[in-house]
Amino acid sequence: MTNIEFTDESSKHDKRVTRLAVHKRRTVAMLNYFSSRKHVFSAHQLRRYRWCHNYLLFRHFPQSEKTVLHEAKHCDMHLLCPMCAIRRAARAVMKYEQKTEELLTRNRSLSLYYVVLTVKNGKRLGTCFDHLEQSMRLFIARRREAISYAKTGRKKFAYAANSVFAGVTAGAYSFEVKRGANSGLWHPHTNLLLLTDKPLSQAAISEEWREITKDSYVVHCEKKPDNRKAFVEIFKYALKFSDMEFADNYHAWETLQKRRLCGSFGDFRGLEIPNNDDEDVPEEFIELFYRFDGSKYAQSDKNRL
Repeated sequence: MTNIEFTDESSKHDKRVTRLAVHKRRTVAMLNYFSSRKHVFSAHQLRRYRWCHNYLLFRHFPQSEKTVLHEAKHCDMHLLCPMCAIRRAARAVMKYEQKTEELLTRNRSLSLYYVVLTVKNGKRLGTCFDHLEQSMRLFIARRREAISYAKTGRKKFAYAANSVFAGVTAGAYSFEVKRGANSGLWHPHTNLLLLTDKPLSQAAISEEWREITKDSYVVHCEKKPDNRKAFVEIFKYALKFSDMEFADNYHAWETLQKRRLCGSFGDFRGLEIPNNDDEDVPEEFIELFYRFDGSKYAQSDKNRL
């Protein structure tokens, strides 16, 4: 994933449109795959998927040098549609950028860490994902009970007293799934954004994660600067479409479509960021309308929609 889809800078607008066309071609190819199968979707789902992002309406603001995607049809099937996956990821990036900025303003001693937690690869996606999901619940509960023990001293929480996550003030996570190119096994993992006032050790996380999962210890831990790139890494697509066969993509959607694939805990929960849109000064804009012609987005007349 590049940052092109996540920027409104006018200087990168043409590259953005070109990149979006690559993703739209993927949905067209998926439609061809679906045509060879029966009862894949309901008629309503198929219609939404077919029409998703057939047109793009941007608003170009010359004064601020921004070109903003203002309108497009969405299918909201982010596990099948890279266009909607981008939209979902962009919302998460913006949301947690703002929340992180607010918490760092309140407490300058906090640091941002990017952590990846994995479980053993397996032949069955559902089984692997269940294991990861349950382990994540235990991870979040352990952090919560470590904090409770520090406050109350209750014996039933004593097991968590030395948890490496005890100093984590706020956390957000997203699940990601891929299939190993060589092994053919499913590889689900969790990308986490953690804010903490205590240093995090990859070795300590690995040891505690093995204790939680009983069989997995491969993790990644990296301190990150507070910038856009870090948030894009954490809240990227749940699936990497370009590396996934259509059959695997469809299977992942069937397996995970009703699962919750992102969440938060600690001070991120319930944190509301004021909307300052009312303070913005109205700015003149030019509308740019694009229609997908089967291979690329071509600028067109909006009145012909």
